[in-house]
Amino acid sequence: MIKSTPFIKTLLVVCVLSFLACGCATKISSVGKIKYSNTKPKTWKSKRAKDDFVASGPVKYSLLPSSSSELAARRIDIRSQGMRSWKQLGPQIRRSIEYARRNPSGALALKRNELRLTWGQVRKSLEDLERLLPRLDKNPELLGKYFVWYELQSGAEMTGYYTPVIDASLTKTGKYKYPVYRVPPDLRKARPGQTHPWSEQLRKAYRVENGKILPYHSRRDIDVKNVLSGRGLEVAWLKDAVDLFYMHVQGGGVLRLPDGRLRTAVFSGTNGLSFEGLGQIMLNKGILKRSQLSRAKIKNYLLSHPDQMWEIMAANESYIFFKITRGEPLGATGKPLRSMVSLASDPKLIPLGSIVSFRTDIYPKEGQPSRRVNGLGLAQDTGKAIRGARLDYYIGTGNEFKYTAHHLKKKIPVSLLISRAALRR
Repeated sequence: MIKSTPFIKTLLVVCVLSFLACGCATKISSVGKIKYSNTKPKTWKSKRAKDDFVASGPVKYSLLPSSSSELAARRIDIRSQGMRSWKQLGPQIRRSIEYARRNPSGALALKRNELRLTWGQVRKSLEDLERLLPRLDKNPELLGKYFVWYELQSGAEMTGYYTPVIDASLTKTGKYKYPVYRVPPDLRKARPGQTHPWSEQLRKAYRVENGKILPYHSRRDIDVKNVLSGRGLEVAWLKDAVDLFYMHVQGGGVLRLPDGRLRTAVFSGTNGLSFEGLGQIMLNKGILKRSQLSRAKIKNYLLSHPDQMWEIMAANESYIFFKITRGEPLGATGKPLRSMVSLASDPKLIPLGSIVSFRTDIYPKEGQPSRRVNGLGLAQDTGKAIRGARLDYYIGTGNEFKYTAHHLKKKIPVSLLISRAALRR
């Protein structure tokens, strides 16, 4: 019994040490795991099963690590945007370069606390992207190597738009009775240096009547009171009043004349008054429920209630004026838009001409499953409803794109791309 005591003591010591070792190993493993998760590079993960992008960050740019930007670059699939090769992006990039060149190189294109960019840097980034195009088919990760990616922490809400083809006539006849107006000669804009205490609204548009400066005519004045009628300002006539309203919302449209010829109605000016969408108007008035706010249901209601139609539409005071051309639909840069590439943005957050990486899903046709777009877009348009962290994706020209455009509403990851060479300037 006495001889077995050392053995028992030894056994107890071994057990205690083993227990402590196990406990310590667990703690080290746990600490190491936490430390790793804190230093792991942040990357966007594509999860087809759980597809919704969720971001709760501020509307603020943050620098994406090089390893993450190269990974994101490899995920871009130019074919998902209807192109066979990166080189097909060249003509649209050149249009953005031409726009950027119209701005002073040293002037600020983006002025935010966390990021400032000059027009020279925007232009240089576009030029560097154009030179890189021939190499991207085989090595798309070069976008991560030669460009700095600034991700928008909040993400952005993406919607879609298209250029509708609308039945119209250049003369008033029969069923073509709703006028498209050009900019009236009495619509004025404030000039730099004028000393009148202008409001932002009056700087955009005003009129002078009996020596008094007044806001320009509202939609109610023009459509209900017909204040512009008979002044020779009509440039075309439509047969559908709701189509005309939505052409104002889109900022343009393609007109199909009775003989089959096509013309383009291009944005030419605005009355400067505030915009409010039909959906919000009808929701506020209790006419439709939120679940009923599709464009098709809104249009059906208006056409079936002609006694209410003009008053409802008049609640949106904004009015757009057009000119008729033979060219393609133009964006805010004054250049033609490209299907599945051009984006409408808020220039205060994403300057016109900017290179934008995004990921979204679109529905090509009713009844078909969604299709993933890992894309690289160009900010080439604006819109009154496009404010803050919001992007409007240009789907194309023609009524066949209506379904896709109207069924795109999604929170998406977004990054602004600036070439490293541009940032060294």
